Amino acid sequence: MGCKEWLKKHMSDGELHLSTEVTGKAKALGYSRSELRKARNELEVKTFHQFDEVGATDNWFWFMEV
Repeated sequence: MGCKEWLKKHMSDGELHLSTEVTGKAKALGYSRSELRKARNELEVKTFHQFDEVGATDNWFWFMEV
């Protein structure tokens, strides 16, 4: 399975996924950062930056509209 197919399957639930977890899983499966970036762009995966009462957090999430 290619990176694009894996990412599409992984993101197809419409939920928010912590970006560090997605990139970690992709790396563990042997996909490079450039492969993941290309797949993310082609699938139009969106990002969401989490904020709390004091401002921006370190958390970035990825999601794909279904």
